[in-house]
Amino acid sequence: MSTTPIWNQVLAALEIELDPVAVSTWFRNTSLYETSEDKVIIACTDAYSKNIIQKRYSEPTERILREVIGTAVTVEYILRPPRLPTKTLSGPLFDEPPTFSENLTEATPETAETGQNSNTYTSSFHTAPQLNSTYTLDNYIVGVNNRVVHAAATSIVENPGKIYNPLLIYGNTGVGKTHLLHAIGNELLTKHPNFTITYAPSETFVNDLIGHITRKKPMQDFRNRYRKSNVLLIDDIQFLSGKEASLEEFYHTFNELQQANSQIVLVSDRDPTQIQDIPDRLISRFQGGLMVMISPPDFETRVAIVQQKSLELNLNLSDPVMQFIADNCTSNIREIHGILLQLQSYASSQPGPLNVALVRSILGDPEEQKGPKRKITPDLILELVTRQFDTSIKDLCGKRRKREVVIPRQVTMFLLRNELGLNLEEIGDILGGRDHTTVMHGCDRIKTTLEEGLKPVVSSHISMIRNELYG
Repeated sequence: MSTTPIWNQVLAALEIELDPVAVSTWFRNTSLYETSEDKVIIACTDAYSKNIIQKRYSEPTERILREVIGTAVTVEYILRPPRLPTKTLSGPLFDEPPTFSENLTEATPETAETGQNSNTYTSSFHTAPQLNSTYTLDNYIVGVNNRVVHAAATSIVENPGKIYNPLLIYGNTGVGKTHLLHAIGNELLTKHPNFTITYAPSETFVNDLIGHITRKKPMQDFRNRYRKSNVLLIDDIQFLSGKEASLEEFYHTFNELQQANSQIVLVSDRDPTQIQDIPDRLISRFQGGLMVMISPPDFETRVAIVQQKSLELNLNLSDPVMQFIADNCTSNIREIHGILLQLQSYASSQPGPLNVALVRSILGDPEEQKGPKRKITPDLILELVTRQFDTSIKDLCGKRRKREVVIPRQVTMFLLRNELGLNLEEIGDILGGRDHTTVMHGCDRIKTTLEEGLKPVVSSHISMIRNELYG
């Protein structure tokens, strides 16, 4: 008999006996790996879920399993990470360091408006969204910091538009908000291939509106793009703050989609009630759904993240090394990614095992890393970028558009945006009076590079700059 029907019976019985949300959260990625006359093996795809199931749910699970099978078998739990996809649209999370390619060159307002030089500019709006296919619910590590939002995302995938609408996810940088947003889109696209799914950062929404106004395009075309969607995914809604015309359009878009039972998922870097200049009527609509925070991952969750990402990078790390990394990377998941990239680079050039002493020497003494070495300013970021990329401030702020200048310039834009929270116009002024659309494009390029692992060399440079800022 196939193991799948047996396990489905067990899960169905567990949902009756336990909280269905708990079953959805902890058992979603489990399977019955093997059965024999006297033994059953349950496989989990991440260490944290395996630990939770064994500690909290082993008694009812094993009891129900024996009842379904009809024999007094022993039960064993094993860890079997999900098989990595052999082919994706975006490539693996991290890749071998390639040479810099043309698709990271800088777009200008002129090419963005005319559509020329299509290799250098792509709108962030997609009617058939090019979601990051590496982001799924299956490879989203669930811990105490995010299990509520993961359960909500799972429920939305099963019943879009009918539960938790809108779902608003908020939290600090690097805790997995964008992963979950893309994962929801990917799951819904798989389950409902005929759905119109619209994904856009809020700045794309704003600039799309500005473009229709300034070029005197029919406003109905703009509205149809967003209001005819079955699913609307908006990232970084905090950037709508103070933009009255955009907030007005978004308010009516929100109302129309909700009335049509279209699913809305929003992401913010803070609690929307703490965002200035967003009207109360919009906040009240957010509160009418589910607003849930993702906090930084706890130690056990960080260990599970290190374990999964190490497998993806083909890094053979011992338990003490993984625990050392988890113990010293406490702020966000991207910090873990950056450290693993450094270890991957080191391991590729230096054969031999990576032990704790070696990792400590590579990463520096964590006891000395207590906060910013000095006050972070735009000048400091420019200085560190020029040093890391062996360029000059004159080049960063100048008009040259060669790859060796464009990439560090875009990195500067990204860091000024994410580390100091400067707006697009301020960044443009710092970098020689550049247009806000050029700055937005540069930030998006580097964000995509980091999230999709397109350029490990660039990711490594950014990680080292951040180490200088905070190390």
